Amino acid sequence: MLHWLRDEGDLVDLFRALGRDRMVYALEHGADGQLHLTRAESWDEARHTLGPYRPVEPLKALFFRPREDLGRLNEESSEGSVLPRAIIGVKNCDLSALRFHDRVFGDAEPTDPAYTEARRQTLLVSCDCSDCLEVCFCTVLGEQPHPERGFDLNVSSTSLGYVIETGSERGEGAFRAAFPQPEPASGALLEERDRRRAEMRERVAAQAARRGLRAGLDLQQAIQESFERPLWEDFAADCVECGACNFICCTCHCFLLADGFCEASCPARVKQWDSCLFENFARVASGANPRARRSERLRNRFDKKFNFAPEALGFYACDGCGRCTEACIGKIDIRDVLTKAVEDAQSLHADSG
Repeated sequence: MLHWLRDEGDLVDLFRALGRDRMVYALEHGADGQLHLTRAESWDEARHTLGPYRPVEPLKALFFRPREDLGRLNEESSEGSVLPRAIIGVKNCDLSALRFHDRVFGDAEPTDPAYTEARRQTLLVSCDCSDCLEVCFCTVLGEQPHPERGFDLNVSSTSLGYVIETGSERGEGAFRAAFPQPEPASGALLEERDRRRAEMRERVAAQAARRGLRAGLDLQQAIQESFERPLWEDFAADCVECGACNFICCTCHCFLLADGFCEASCPARVKQWDSCLFENFARVASGANPRARRSERLRNRFDKKFNFAPEALGFYACDGCGRCTEACIGKIDIRDVLTKAVEDAQSLHADSG
């Protein structure tokens, strides 16, 4: 349903109400000038913001933790339950990425109990992007800088107030607990919201076009047809195999299980993020490594996102957030890799007549 909040005071009342029985995660400006996702006891309007674009940290870290203690071997997990929480200010790139994690950890058997518990206990409050970073290119991947699904509540700012869209029964219930008699969003309010959304979408698309990318490009075909091309060696020459692109990515989900000893010197197991750029990622017990070369590992990352994922799941495992470009020590820009793959594929077709 679509509701109307008159001003920022009403919005603050809503966020405070959401935090009464929940831990709050929200965005705030850091000393580095960037937006960060931080934890708080409640919404603080002097500290928190909805943010014009996504934060540095990927949302996945709150559902698929970087390191998770699974407990001592032959005993139940030592991890406690996730407490109820509200994450406020989620942007569409992170929200859409959860769809990928849901398929991996929540829909397939066996399900991941920690992930499903975190999803169950989390109220997602998203909002439209009102600005974009230079690295953003979500429109190329069939996304847009505003949420259309996957949220419990979404906030859209206009000059006439705020449009609050509820995307689930839980979201509707949480909103009505704060505003028992909500006012419906008017046609004029929705028109302005849609106009702002269209302007933001065009801005991101124009930015991507300047890098040679546009919506509708067949990136799956481009990666397939550039598989044996020299671009992978060329870009891999700048890669230092740090794994930052994997860890900061909102969709990457590879992990390893490590057995060792806990502080009490008992056998224990941990689950932690892994990176396909690491040399030993694909190494098997015999010592053989099907991706021994760095270029093969870099190519595998793009093949997984833009070829395997759409083939297996029907959508790309990339949402155009640009975090990997920001994090890369070697200054590898994902947009440049995709543009080169498209150019190589087009060149291949031209050469074949």
